[in-house]
Amino acid sequence: MEHNEAWSPTATVAKRVREARKRRGLTAEQVAERLAEQGIPWERSTVAKLENGNRQNLTLTEWLALSVVLNVAPVHLLLPIDADGDPYQVTPERTNEVEHTRGWIRGHWPLPGSNAIQYQGEMPEAEQGRIHLPPAKDRADRINGIESSIHQLTTALQHLQQEEGDDGEHREAPER
Repeated sequence: MEHNEAWSPTATVAKRVREARKRRGLTAEQVAERLAEQGIPWERSTVAKLENGNRQNLTLTEWLALSVVLNVAPVHLLLPIDADGDPYQVTPERTNEVEHTRGWIRGHWPLPGSNAIQYQGEMPEAEQGRIHLPPAKDRADRINGIESSIHQLTTALQHLQQEEGDDGEHREAPER
């Protein structure tokens, strides 16, 4: 799909809600009723306002409830599913390609220019160290991604080794 402007989060959710609702054969009234069952007191007109672009913001609770009601993973309401190379408005001042943003939201990799060690440090321990490579446009891009991942893992390993004493016992990292 050709899309010249950056996708905005609310406009994307609106488009994706409309698409999912229609695919499921639901009316705006039915979506509103199902949202009410989830504790979100929307009217049919609120669903219509969202879908028509007349509602500029959603709460996180509303977004998650829409995902439940429409049986769609939240990430697939938040991001377009057919626009991987397009820009996506992460913040009012920052855009990234849709596929990079999807990987960031899923916790696979930090946004370009971010501190990867810091990013991984906020992950659950069970997920740390998993390698997810960002999409590559060509062989050179794939090699750069692998080299970057190796560098990140080497740095993470060095940090872990610094936390251990000479006797191999674990010791807490110093406060920073």
